[in-house]
Amino acid sequence: MMEPFLNSGQSPRRVYAACRLLLGVGILWVVVGMVVMPSSVSFNPGRSYQNSLVVLLYLPTLLLLCLHRAALWRALWPLPVLRVVLVLMAWALLSLSWARLLRTEDEIGRIISPLLFVLAWQAWAGWRPRAGLRLLYVAGVAVAACALVYVVRFSLHHQPGDRIFGVGVIGTSNYAAAAMGAVCVWLVQLPSQRRRALELLRWLAVAALLTFVVLTQSRGIWLALLVGVLLAPLWNPGWKPRVLAIGTALLALLAGVFALPLLTERGASFRPEIFAKAVDMIALHPWRGIGQGTGFIIDLGTQQLTHSHNMLTQAAIELGLPGLLLVVAMWLLVAWEGWRGRAEASGRLVLALWVFSSVVVQFDLPQLLDSPRPGWLLIWLPLALALGLAWRRRSGADAAQPMAHLA
Repeated sequence: MMEPFLNSGQSPRRVYAACRLLLGVGILWVVVGMVVMPSSVSFNPGRSYQNSLVVLLYLPTLLLLCLHRAALWRALWPLPVLRVVLVLMAWALLSLSWARLLRTEDEIGRIISPLLFVLAWQAWAGWRPRAGLRLLYVAGVAVAACALVYVVRFSLHHQPGDRIFGVGVIGTSNYAAAAMGAVCVWLVQLPSQRRRALELLRWLAVAALLTFVVLTQSRGIWLALLVGVLLAPLWNPGWKPRVLAIGTALLALLAGVFALPLLTERGASFRPEIFAKAVDMIALHPWRGIGQGTGFIIDLGTQQLTHSHNMLTQAAIELGLPGLLLVVAMWLLVAWEGWRGRAEASGRLVLALWVFSSVVVQFDLPQLLDSPRPGWLLIWLPLALALGLAWRRRSGADAAQPMAHLA
């Protein structure tokens, strides 16, 4: 559908430049908009946020996929990571035929939107990893500024026992902690900035994000950050990560002793009971699941929950065991690509986010194929980074630039 446009005298270079500019703004807005824009019902992304992403992200991505005879798509197609993602999304789309939904078209959009985000990242930074790292730095500092505002507001108005939260899709403490924690992880993992002022700003941003995470009292996020620091020496060379890991382990032991009442006062938050109920639901529909997006209730007597608080059991409930296997395969491929690319900053960033996210999704954030929310930073961002690593490795350091002639 692009051929008439490209042959009409308009310059493909200008089209590419305009789309890529929009994509940079769009990817940045995915992250920042997530922590500042109002939400709709049940903390779903609001209409204004969604509409802005249509213009800044989804449409430019679709246009770039069509340029130069779909060169970008053809370059990415051979990569196993992408193929597993596509099979997973195809299975999810097929499950809509037996799902019980009021608006099937809305669920189709939720399934496809993460794929467009992943492809948008490839068009923006797939073969220009430094551009991606710069964007993550800017996004991280911007989110940290929002976190600082929330911390100040909370300190002025909170009551004893209150937990901090944000607005919009991070309007709950756990979701807010997950988003801020993910941003903190990638800011720490980014290469050192050459200018001292930018490096100082990075660590001030990390301090603001960590303060926010502490005030959420989200124990799952605390655990995820702790595990990430302890395992960081596996992919970070040098003695500094080892010293930091040992120091953090000692501090964690001391905190565990002195803050034991805070850690245990909410008990296990019904997580074992929720898991047992989820397993029972999986057993009712083990092969097909109930269908992507189909509503269900986990009845705990005193509470009725609309999700399983665990990404793996949520996937198995909705997509059955085939869907669960595809999710596990996808996630293991992300880790593999990160490990193979650990010599570069993007690979280390994939591994850090992978470890953090693997812990977080055991306790909350079960949504996988969904519209923009904190889960995108935990699952789809590391997948996008891993796909870029696989692309560059397959094609060589100086190749894999299907759009370079348009840049």
